[in-house]
Amino acid sequence: MSYSPAGKEILTEQIRETFVRRGYDGATLAHLARATGLSRASLYHHFPAGKPEMASTLTRHAIIELQTRAFNHLNTPEPLLNRLIALINGFAQYTAQGSRPCLLAVFIHHDTASEETAELQLAITQQFRDWHTALTQAFMEGNLKEKKAHQQAHELVTLLYGSLIAARMHDQSELFAQAMKRLKKQLKQRFGH
Repeated sequence: MSYSPAGKEILTEQIRETFVRRGYDGATLAHLARATGLSRASLYHHFPAGKPEMASTLTRHAIIELQTRAFNHLNTPEPLLNRLIALINGFAQYTAQGSRPCLLAVFIHHDTASEETAELQLAITQQFRDWHTALTQAFMEGNLKEKKAHQQAHELVTLLYGSLIAARMHDQSELFAQAMKRLKKQLKQRFGH
């Protein structure tokens, strides 16, 4: 069975939603097959290495999407405040304004019963280190000392993900939107000229 690019995108989104709902261990091949409407054999046709390949493919997609929508803004010649606001807006787009969990957080959160995702989790951790380094550099460009820039980078990521989790816990995506509005206001006060 061959999928068009649009069909493959739908297939990966269906698999993604199953992983988000159930975590890595909880998303069995039966769940994944049911979510996609495919047989297990058809899933193996698209992902010969099975569930680890699905998770790896989705992780690469998530990293690329988050890099493109959010973290690429740190590399523009815009003033620091504009870059930070664009990063926050991009993260909000990536999470559908707080209503869509971050798959990277789901995969890094779940310790698996096997070593299937150890390499995957290492890749996610390294990517977040890279993003943190880029944020630290951006804050240093805003005249913060390295230690303070490092701390500010941690706080920004904590606020993004903490707000996302809180909105999901309360099933109120508007809590995420309110938190992003407050965060932008704080950054404007700190870095606006």
